[in-house]
Amino acid sequence: MRISKHHNIYWITFAIWLIAVFIKFKFNGLILNFDYGLYHPDGTLYTTKTLDWGGLTEVQSANRVSDWYNNHSYKLNRTKPEDFYYDINPFYKEYSTRVLYPLLSIPWVYLFGIPGMLVVPAISLLILLQSIAKIGTSLNKPFITLVSIFLISSSTTVTRWMFANTTDALLVAIFAIVALFLTNHTISKNHYLIIALLILFSSFTRFCFLFWLGIAVIQLSQKHYRQAVYITFISGIAVLPTILSHNSSSFLAVEGERQTSEKILLLPFYFIKIIFYETIQLLILDRILFILCAVSIYLAMKNLRKLSSKYLLIFLAAGLLTGTLNGTVGVNFRYQLPILVFIGWSLIDNSNFSFERFLKASRYK
Repeated sequence: MRISKHHNIYWITFAIWLIAVFIKFKFNGLILNFDYGLYHPDGTLYTTKTLDWGGLTEVQSANRVSDWYNNHSYKLNRTKPEDFYYDINPFYKEYSTRVLYPLLSIPWVYLFGIPGMLVVPAISLLILLQSIAKIGTSLNKPFITLVSIFLISSSTTVTRWMFANTTDALLVAIFAIVALFLTNHTISKNHYLIIALLILFSSFTRFCFLFWLGIAVIQLSQKHYRQAVYITFISGIAVLPTILSHNSSSFLAVEGERQTSEKILLLPFYFIKIIFYETIQLLILDRILFILCAVSIYLAMKNLRKLSSKYLLIFLAAGLLTGTLNGTVGVNFRYQLPILVFIGWSLIDNSNFSFERFLKASRYK
């Protein structure tokens, strides 16, 4: 494969990204009463912080966010500025460690106003797609790579969360970059500092400790003991601020004020419940992603020795367990989103489908 052809894949991927972002920006709203808009309720907290850290007062930030949501949000459109004051809104403490997204958004909000909150998610989607393109070119499978990128970008779930003012897209982008290091089978000593930074960046984006623990488990299974211990240690330290900022009611919050011991006993029930609801919801709302998940998991199970298969399955387990700890069902694959790059990697690595075979099959028909 010539370098120019590889460059073509990146340009085609860029074009696919542009189309996906344009369609979502142009066409968004409520679907079956699910919010597929650009500005989600928890985005108010990140937007208020961004405006505040960008130089406005708390009152000015709250006023601007309230006015914007009342005019541009599909569900949270009857707000008052007081709803976003730090000493009134109870979620600020829980979200206090999620600082990376609002920090990165400051210059974009300065340039474009509140719509600037969409720039980091848009760039994150591009990073995801280009990371899959990079993996595909390294495996020399351009056709299935582009097919995977096109299908992933066509998923309504992907565009729902990857182009909205929340932290989900940024977390996916960070793990997409991580996946590029993991394709080399082991993490070299030269990359330890980069991995530490990625752990810190992800930990100050959303709770993601279980994903890093999953990576450590795979490293351990590959007998890369030093890397496994290093990742576990750094991610364990990085998650401490999140654990300390959350009160005990955040664990299985849907169960209210039950004792922690009772909640622990309920975890297996919620694990099964999360699997059921997420599967059914994808089957109803997003058959493209449902099929991508089903095919990639099937191929991974058939090729368990491959590194791509191991990471796909461990990230699936980590995503389901993360959703279980929260306990909220029917969130449309939100806690499992970091698996996206591994879906692409698994499909590309475990598929022998090529453009030449596609042409032969077409001629035969």
